[in-house]
Amino acid sequence: MLPLPFPLFILALLATNPLWSIQLNANSIAVNENLVAVASDKLYILDERGEVLLEYNVTPLWIGFSDGCLVSLTKDRVAWIDENSTIHSYNISLKNPPWFTDSEKYLAVYDLDPMGISKLHLLGKEGIIWSANISFSVNAIAVTGNTVYLGRNDLYAVKNGRVEKVISLPPCVSIKSLDAYKDFVALALENGTLILLKDSKELWRMQLTPNVTSIHECLCNGTIFKTPLAKYLNIKFFANNLLVGIDNNVEFYSLNGTLIRRFKLDGNITSLETSDPLALAVTPNRVYFISENGVLGSYTTDVKHTAVFGLNAVIADSQGVHFFTFKPFITATSIDESIAREVFSNETPNLQIVLGKAAAKFVNAIFTRDTMEFNGSIYKSTWKKEDYCLIQPENGRVFIVGTHRYGTRACLLYYKERKPRKFTLLRWRDLNTNSKVEVGEIEVVLMENSQ
Repeated sequence: MLPLPFPLFILALLATNPLWSIQLNANSIAVNENLVAVASDKLYILDERGEVLLEYNVTPLWIGFSDGCLVSLTKDRVAWIDENSTIHSYNISLKNPPWFTDSEKYLAVYDLDPMGISKLHLLGKEGIIWSANISFSVNAIAVTGNTVYLGRNDLYAVKNGRVEKVISLPPCVSIKSLDAYKDFVALALENGTLILLKDSKELWRMQLTPNVTSIHECLCNGTIFKTPLAKYLNIKFFANNLLVGIDNNVEFYSLNGTLIRRFKLDGNITSLETSDPLALAVTPNRVYFISENGVLGSYTTDVKHTAVFGLNAVIADSQGVHFFTFKPFITATSIDESIAREVFSNETPNLQIVLGKAAAKFVNAIFTRDTMEFNGSIYKSTWKKEDYCLIQPENGRVFIVGTHRYGTRACLLYYKERKPRKFTLLRWRDLNTNSKVEVGEIEVVLMENSQ
């Protein structure tokens, strides 16, 4: 499981509003620990505050983060953009809108050719690792390491360009959902059967009972079979368990097949996205944020695309692109992160805190190097001697920022002690001239009345 810099923030039923939104019509989206990428009329790269860092005049079919890079894929070009904005690119030839899935290091691309032989490519930063001809029908794809799993009527593994059948399925039964994790592969069949494999050997299978089904007619050996097929059945590995979305139920299974917990959502689950320690369950009108302990919250949306990494998530809908994070503290500089750690140590705040520079664009104040302007008044700070700061609770989180770092620390100390629920403007003065912020040196300049 991904190590966290702070304890998991689980008081998130109040934190389901996006931290920011941007009006872009997204064709593809991606997120990692500190960046958001949006493929629209251009390729945009944004930080956690929603500031556009880079723009590229390209319209990718797909974007994602892999092997420490942002990967951009068009019909004829693959580009890997690293943290220094250095681009490693190479040619590729794709005939049709392909399917994609990515792992920590590789990208698998399935190029369907309905009139001929389809192609499967495994892509790495340095180029195409291998390609394989695929002569069978595919409706599910997963990748782990450098092995790609494909399935529909049977399950196949493709490694180093070699195709091998892993498991044969009964007639008239197809794979509904597929995922791979380390040495494990999970299959959910359309008839509700759930199967877990390890090293291509079956560990267990169980029969689930979906409530929402359709009748599938299949001709086999001269006989017509009518089989009820699950309409809503999705699986993903999550937090060393198996996450199952069946109808409007979310179920957690251990890797030995034990049901750990189950809970209901308000709508049928159309897809799942996972990245420890956060998962997304998508329904027609809402996206649910899920931890291994249960539902953190939800966001009402006509969702088009979702992406998740660690505690960050991005949702694209008809209104634009929306960024969510469940980190206890949102910071933009190492100084602000250090202040958060020193003040709160291992404690978790009662609300998510956007701190320092990360909060500056969200608050009702204007900052220069040594001043803060609020409500027509200008408050002047003197480095290490006097500083002003504000606390602004809003939409289930709190924004805290000072003109200098001393003000930021002062407001964070005050918030930890008093937890004000309304806008508060504070002044800190170094009364004992030790250049340290102490609670006794903080005074309230302005506190808005309760609404």
